[in-house]
Amino acid sequence: MATIRELAQYVGVSIATVSKVLNNQNGVSKETEALVLQAAKKLNYRPNLNARHLKTGTSKTLGIIAEDLTVFNTPDIIDGIGVCCESRSFHYILGNLRFDKRFGHETGNAEQKNRLVLDMMDQMLSKQVDGIIYIGCHSHALAMLSRSEDTRFVCAYCYSEDPSIPAVIYDDRQAARRVTDLLLSKGHAKIGIVAGTKDSFHTNNRLLGIQESLYEHSVPYNPHFICHGDWTRDLGYRCAPVLLERGVTAIFAMNDLMAMGVLDYCNHNHIEVGRDLALIGFDNREISSVSRPALSTVALPLFEIGHTAASIMLDMIEKEGVAQPSRILLDCAIIERESTGFPSAN
Repeated sequence: MATIRELAQYVGVSIATVSKVLNNQNGVSKETEALVLQAAKKLNYRPNLNARHLKTGTSKTLGIIAEDLTVFNTPDIIDGIGVCCESRSFHYILGNLRFDKRFGHETGNAEQKNRLVLDMMDQMLSKQVDGIIYIGCHSHALAMLSRSEDTRFVCAYCYSEDPSIPAVIYDDRQAARRVTDLLLSKGHAKIGIVAGTKDSFHTNNRLLGIQESLYEHSVPYNPHFICHGDWTRDLGYRCAPVLLERGVTAIFAMNDLMAMGVLDYCNHNHIEVGRDLALIGFDNREISSVSRPALSTVALPLFEIGHTAASIMLDMIEKEGVAQPSRILLDCAIIERESTGFPSAN
């Protein structure tokens, strides 16, 4: 592999000229630029990133710590980060904590999780990354991330207990409010809720949004219309008969998996979703578009979360001293499909 000096000698130009070409700077003719690029390809030239870091003080590399790469939200967030990095000539290193595989939906194991995070951070920093983007499995507070003079942090799909660390998440509360508005507009005053776990940030924010919508439309909030699940399809199945016996004509399930459980129960008991019962989920998982009937749902701005988090991080690196937002809430989109059909008679 050729060095920049050997590349300059091969083309017959100065090292400074080669450097300008390789760094996309002005001041070099098109002909010389073409010769340098052709020679770089022929001689298998690769930039020495360590040397560049020593010279410029920046590695042009981000660290990404994902709580679990296999969780549905993470790939699209990483895609958004990647696109932003590519557009600004940055690279990234990816680390996977495997929280979902290690711990499932357990809320404990804080000490073990913190140790895994800190070890991964040490690995990233040993590779001279310019900053770390931390991607959560779900929206929750991180106690172990705090502002540091040596490390830049941005949270995606989660947030730090330190308000000085920027966080990019989506607006659960507003999304649930709009879902409730939609169901009310279709004539449903008795809306059942298959909620998530009681200690979940998502569950509580969405319940607030539902309550706000009901209040604005002068519809009483009925706590008997709520069945708490654990985000699984089986719990959706078990909650469905409980809510139907209480007279609901629409069900808002707080994720698509629980909504599919409701749909399973209805299909097994000859209840036609979209006609006898309106049903809407949350997350816009792949299964929602291929179920029968197709499931109405809420699409999360996952790509946008990643892109925005990366943009904030790169601004922190390249525009040091410029104030950054503490928390950004991105809007979700409601996707109406067959399952919200026409309202039943109330």
